[in-house]
Order: sequence, then structure tokens, then C-alpha cells
Amino acid sequence: MHSKARFTVAAAGAILALGLAAGCSSDESAASGENTDVCTTFATDHNAFVGLVAAGPGSAENIDSWTADKQAAVDKLSALPGTASGDVASALTTFVDALPADTLELSTPDSESGTAFVDNGAAVASACEADGTTITLDALPLSTFTN
Repeated sequence: MHSKARFTVAAAGAILALGLAAGCSSDESAASGENTDVCTTFATDHNAFVGLVAAGPGSAENIDSWTADKQAAVDKLSALPGTASGDVASALTTFVDALPADTLELSTPDSESGTAFVDNGAAVASACEADGTTITLDALPLSTFTN
């Protein structure tokens, strides 16, 4: 009878341990979706900014308003990290911290800041997806020198 009780306790302990392990792993892999709004806002603001960069000012008369519109878009993006949490907040902070003071740098050939913009944007999209929100980011038109 003593060995039967020990077997029952051991079996119960194994089942409990298995249940806890399964519970922990599923909780960690489950997307919370708590950053849905900020991820969606990021995609909208990112794509608006990319649209401005891609369109250019159009004419010399529009340079000032175009520059102001781009700065307003950057300001919107810069406000987002404080509204996010976890990996999404970290990715947004990296994205915002890498934005150049002069957004024209993003459009110069072989621009390091342009490449960082694309890479960091992809990291935000990945963090958002892991959090439960899939976003689509428009591509920043990057130019390179060719020989």
C-alpha cells in the first residue's frame, strides 16, 4: 500500500508539472493584442510619412509646406513609444531614436538613416505581429549610387 501511495503522489506531481509547463509556454507565446491601437496608428503615420517623402514637394513653392508636413508626420511618430508597451514600445523607441533631424537625409543616395528607417520599421511591424496585430508598411523609396 505504501508503494501505491507513492506512485499516486508521483503521478499527480508529474501531471501537475506537465500542466504548469504547458500553461507557462502557452501564456508566453500568446499574443496580447494590447498594442493594437498604437500598431495601427504607427502604420497609418508611417505610410503617410513615406507618401510625403515619395511625392516630394512638387515645386519650389511647396518646399516649406512639404517640410512642415513631414515634420508633423515625424512628430506623430515620435509620440507613439510612450503609448505602447513591451517589445512594441522598445521597437518604436528604436525607430524614433534613429530618425534624422533633417528628414531629407532619408532620401539621399545610400542613406544610412533611410536604411535604418526601413529596418527599424520592419522591427516594429514584427513586434506588432508578435503582439497580435499585423500591419503593412509602405516602402520608403531608397536610392543608391550605381557604377
